[in-house]
This record gives sequence, C-alpha cells and structure tokens, in this order.
Amino acid sequence: MQDDYANIWGIRLQWAYLLAVVFVLMVPVFYNLYISFNEFGFGAARYEFTLDWYGVIFTDRLLTGAMGWTLALALVTVVFVVPMGLLTAKLFKQAGRRLKLTVVAVMLLPLFVPADIFASALLVFFKQLNRIFQTVAEMTGIGAFETWFELGFMTAVIGLIIYTIPYVFIVILITMGRYRAEQTEAARSCGATAWRAFWDVEFPQIRAGVFSSCAFTVILAFNEYVRTSTLKGGFDTFTSVLVSQMLNIGMSEQSYAMGGLISAVAITVIGSIIVFTLVRTDRLQRIERAKAQPVGAD
Repeated sequence: MQDDYANIWGIRLQWAYLLAVVFVLMVPVFYNLYISFNEFGFGAARYEFTLDWYGVIFTDRLLTGAMGWTLALALVTVVFVVPMGLLTAKLFKQAGRRLKLTVVAVMLLPLFVPADIFASALLVFFKQLNRIFQTVAEMTGIGAFETWFELGFMTAVIGLIIYTIPYVFIVILITMGRYRAEQTEAARSCGATAWRAFWDVEFPQIRAGVFSSCAFTVILAFNEYVRTSTLKGGFDTFTSVLVSQMLNIGMSEQSYAMGGLISAVAITVIGSIIVFTLVRTDRLQRIERAKAQPVGAD
C-alpha cells in the first residue's frame, strides 16, 4: 500500500535511480543486439541494418547442437533444483533458530566458493568416484558401473544443481515471507491432506517465486561456463562455443544473432513475470482495501 505522506519526488528519484542501474547493467546486452542487426558483423566500418542473420541462425550445426545440449541441461536442472529449493525453503520456515542458521549456511555455501575452485573440486571428486565404480564393476562383473560417473551430461547437471540451488532457495524463501503457517493449519483442520493444503492454499501465494526461480535457473544454466565446461565431458554447450569462437576465430554473425534471440526471450520472460506479479499484487491490495472499508462507505 502506498504511503500517502511520502514525497512523490523522492519516490520518482528512487525509481529513476533503479532504472538507471538496470540500464547500465543491460548495456552489453543492448550492444550485442545492435551488432546482431549489422549485415557486416562486429568491427565493420559500415553499419547496415538487416534481419538476415536471424534467418540463418539454425544453419550453423555447431551452434544449434550446442544450444540443444544447453537447453537440455537447463530443463533437467530445473526439474531437480526447483523442488529441492522449495522443500529446503519449507524446512527453513518450520525450523528453529539454530537449525535455520544451519540451513542457510549449507544452502549459501556454494556462493562463496570461486567458480574455478568449485569446478576443479568436483572434477577431482567425480574422477575418483568413477575409479571406485570401475573397481566395483571389475569385481562384480557389472559393466554398467564403469560409466556411472564418467564426465558427461549427469556430472554437468550435478554441477549446475549445486550452483543454482542457493539462488532458487533465496527466491522462493522471499516469496514465502508473507505466507503464514496458520493458513496450512486451518486447511488441515478442515480435513485437507498435507498435499492439498500445500497445493490449494500455499502454492497460489508463492507461485510467482516458483516460476521466477524456474526462469532464473534456466538463465543461470545458459550463462554458466566454468563449471559446465569442466564437468560436461565430450559435448559442447552454448557458452563454450561462444568462448571458443571469441578466443580463436571470433564470434560469427549467427552467434551474435543467437545471443540476441536468447537475450530477447530472457528479457521477455522475466519482464512478463515481473509485470504479472505487480499487476496481481496491485489487484489483491485493492481487494483487501475494499474489504477493509466499512459497509456503506463510498
């Protein structure tokens, strides 16, 4: 609810400052979009607007293959990490003070480990674990054990889960701030099962956070390079292809167009979630104010 006594110019300056910070952070994205529409590509002396590069994005087999692997990694990571983050956030809300500190410390610990150290530690761990399983395969004669923890899709997903779960936990926990456990207790006292109480009462109130964490996880999976490149094994991801191009031959025009397309989709998805949340919040606040008015009031 808006404070009627707040200085309107102060509010406008705060919004102006926020928008200016967001604009500065988005300048590299806008510059990539600018280049993606140039017929002559990056560094050309002339700029001529064209949409042709967006029409031939999918002719680059290396780029489209890497995009497919990255999308698969992102979707599988979402399937695992969002329920894990949701369950951990619920555990935090129900826990006592000491246990809450433990949960927060465990969940946020990956954020304080540098990416290269994080990736190297996981690489050594998986290599040692794979040797153990190879020994077990030799002893038991079960050949499937030999490849369980070879570097590949599964190890990359595990690395992404460890990397993204702190963000998912924080986003969902923030949306749970306004939810009261008494609502679940009231639903249970009316005969609802634990699942029905969650799905019908709690989830509608934290749905924006869950959807935001899904979108955030996909974006993080697309942007991640160090951990994924170290743990992915023999396939290419979108970021690894772009970094390889930049370090060797330079990014192709299709790469700029693909980056622009992904950026536009990400901005649209995140913006839609924000707008939907703001509109829904405003509507719920108006309903609450209407209910709070005395009967017969204008």
